[in-house]
Amino acid sequence: MSDFIVMDAETKLLADQVEGGWNNVYGMGMSSAVTYCSATDMYKFWPDISRDHLCRYLHGKVVVTFNGIQFDSKLLLGDNRIIEPNGVTRNDKYKWANADIYVEIWRHIFNMGKSDYPAIIKKIHGQKFPKGTFNLDSVATNTLKISKSGDGKMAPDLYQQGRILELFEYNLQDVRVTKELYLFIKKMRYIITGGFDVVSFD
Repeated sequence: MSDFIVMDAETKLLADQVEGGWNNVYGMGMSSAVTYCSATDMYKFWPDISRDHLCRYLHGKVVVTFNGIQFDSKLLLGDNRIIEPNGVTRNDKYKWANADIYVEIWRHIFNMGKSDYPAIIKKIHGQKFPKGTFNLDSVATNTLKISKSGDGKMAPDLYQQGRILELFEYNLQDVRVTKELYLFIKKMRYIITGGFDVVSFD
């Protein structure tokens, strides 16, 4: 297996606290991030002032996330970041290849083969499904019997309250869960959604 970085980043503000809401993810500001490097088997913690340093660290790497193309890459690279057909996200300074578990789940549900990432993401946006069916917590709970440490809305609250250690603990658990899910998919080639449907990666 090639080396990879698992990454999860969180925001300072909620969507309803910034002009433009979810169309202004970059404007929410990075509150924290945690990465795991498979080459060193080490975790790194990135505070709010380190967004540019984190982008430099990720530049040119394979980055494993859960919905990172639509959230984390916007938060780090800007809302106008470019998604290339092969899954690379970039702005005018940085770029990295994405192994986005969320997008890959949908690729296999749609049976889109090697279709380009922008086409898959566009099709995802037209889907209606019960809440909690395809989020990280439900997929990890049903597939691995492990869960996240809380809801994503916790992170801005923790940051705004100055509870930075708890924020990093939340971040770290997301990265651990994402890493274990990625390794499981690589080995077993399936996941179980929050609706208890099996999605095969073969």
